[in-house]
Amino acid sequence: MKTAQRLRRQRRFAWRRLAGVGTVAAVGALFSWPAGLGLLALGLGWAWWCVEREFAEVLGEALTGAPHEDLSPRARLVLEPLRAQERVWRRRLEAARRDRERLIAAWDRLPVGVVWLAADGTIRRLNRRAEDLLQLQRRLHGGQPLALFLPEPRWLERIRASGEAGFTGEVPRRGETLHCRLQWVPLEEGEALLLVEDRTEAMRLERMRRDFVANVSHELRTPLTIVRGYVETALDAPTPLPPPLAGYLEQVHAQAVRMQRLVEDLLTLAQLEGTQPPPAKWVDVGELLETAAAQARGVAPEGLTVEVDFPPQPGAILGVRTELESALGNLALNAVRYTPAPGRVVIGARAAENGEGELFVRDTGIGIAPEHLPRLTERFYRVDRARSRDRGGTGLGLAIVNHVAQRHEARLLIDSAPGKGSEFRLRFPSGRWREGEAVK
Repeated sequence: MKTAQRLRRQRRFAWRRLAGVGTVAAVGALFSWPAGLGLLALGLGWAWWCVEREFAEVLGEALTGAPHEDLSPRARLVLEPLRAQERVWRRRLEAARRDRERLIAAWDRLPVGVVWLAADGTIRRLNRRAEDLLQLQRRLHGGQPLALFLPEPRWLERIRASGEAGFTGEVPRRGETLHCRLQWVPLEEGEALLLVEDRTEAMRLERMRRDFVANVSHELRTPLTIVRGYVETALDAPTPLPPPLAGYLEQVHAQAVRMQRLVEDLLTLAQLEGTQPPPAKWVDVGELLETAAAQARGVAPEGLTVEVDFPPQPGAILGVRTELESALGNLALNAVRYTPAPGRVVIGARAAENGEGELFVRDTGIGIAPEHLPRLTERFYRVDRARSRDRGGTGLGLAIVNHVAQRHEARLLIDSAPGKGSEFRLRFPSGRWREGEAVK
């Protein structure tokens, strides 16, 4: 109803103005065209002046901030929709302000430090956890390059290159040293987030666990050697032992051998995790393949074929010979354990794309279901525990292989399917793979 009344008032106002202008134009036409045009211009000017006057009156009432009830009908007609839109936008701005305050509060309560970086590497914003871990202050360091406040200037490039894996480094703070994991998360338009996570306590617990395993393994090595030696002496005695006793001693001997193998693998893992790799040297690929094949043939059952697939141009790998022999040997022994005779195990090397190279072990064994592949490198993880124990596995072989791969900047790739065999590949980057050159 109110809308219809407003429209009628607007039409009456417009018609009155047009009638006045038309009257002026008609009178002017009775005299002469120039006079009529002049009177028409005066009429239009007069109409425009009336409109401006009414607009000024409405604007004046609006600026006074008078209540809606005190406004004139003309002011209400103009200002009512504007004030309604204003109320809508005020509600939206208030909701946006509350959301912003909640986001800032959540940003500052994150347990992980977050630094928002501009495209040129300067700090746009950081939360309280990042201030505490990196010893920064928002007021002092906002808008300045982050690289200036890292422990080492080269860290920024290393963090970017690490990708999702992140980069862990030592960050000094108030007389102590923190081990922080820093991860680069790219955003749009060249911006990025730097995530900073304190890993000091986790690394301390991991070091305690590693030291405990190493100490226990060292303590077990000597008694196991003594037990195994006495049992082997009794079994090899000139006088035959009674059948029940001989069977018992053979079981003790088998378990002692298995425990010794487990202790050796635990010590190998502790050494790989707790020490820096020794200086790398170029290792001949052909020698690695022959060594792994000899180990596999030594335990292969009758009817199982172990072959070596030499690359057309044998080269070398930059690394530690003992670690590479351990990794490739573990892959070969696993292939022999899970490939029933008659079967085939192939140990070889080949060039890959982008100058990379691979060591691989392929078999025609029982294969592995897809759901088990992501967990194969976990310690003591077995697809079939009973079968693994019967075949002499310790559950640590692939964990050792994975650690050796990491220390050589390589990747462990696995392709397998149940009943179709498996292929395990160690892919080395181009900087560690040299093809067709003799080892010096």
